[in-house]
Amino acid sequence: MATLSALVLAAIVTVAQAQSLTVVNSCTESVLLNTGTSFGTIDNNVNVAAGQSANLGISSNWDGAINVGTGCSSDGSTCTTGGPTWDGNTPFSRAEFNFYAIPGSVTYDISLIYGYNVGMKISSSDASCDAFACTISSGCPVPGPGTDTCYSPCCSSASACSGGALPASGGGCTNNEGPGPNSAFYYDTCYNAYAFPDNDGSNGYTPADYVVYTCGNTDITLTLCPGTTSDYT
Repeated sequence: MATLSALVLAAIVTVAQAQSLTVVNSCTESVLLNTGTSFGTIDNNVNVAAGQSANLGISSNWDGAINVGTGCSSDGSTCTTGGPTWDGNTPFSRAEFNFYAIPGSVTYDISLIYGYNVGMKISSSDASCDAFACTISSGCPVPGPGTDTCYSPCCSSASACSGGALPASGGGCTNNEGPGPNSAFYYDTCYNAYAFPDNDGSNGYTPADYVVYTCGNTDITLTLCPGTTSDYT
């Protein structure tokens, strides 16, 4: 009986630590998820209808990002925001994850460096892990296409973003590292999201906001349009 109990306990622990990445679409429109991968594997070009969710089938060592497209054609070839080319003309919100660097843990962040098109919340099934969230409902310094969307903080205008949010020349973000002309709005509006490339304090840039978190539970949910903004310090 003791052996059986130990096996049952081990199974419970295994379930509790099951690794997954689920996207919940709480938006009023469907979205297209385009995933970038540095290591491991994940499903790509996934359509998620409004009110639906999708498990993206990550490998245990996945390291990469999820970019969100809206107003996309049925084949995903064109989008109002985001899209297959992910250029500066179509800004998008981005969620970044690293399940690879620390086995059994995941490091995550929300990046607004490429602009904003939908709100995001990253949470774990372990409620003690900080749930980063960002929602921008008004006040974009450079409004993007559609409703309540914003161009990259690196761009002083829509035309300045036309070559990409982070063009090779550095655009408006200092050396593709430091703040851009509209970074202040972003880090004042979404305290736990990247407002410029080295917003985490790298290379001595400030403010070194609290924008990266490592959670010891790898059962992760990315909620789109959560309607909330976190304020961890």
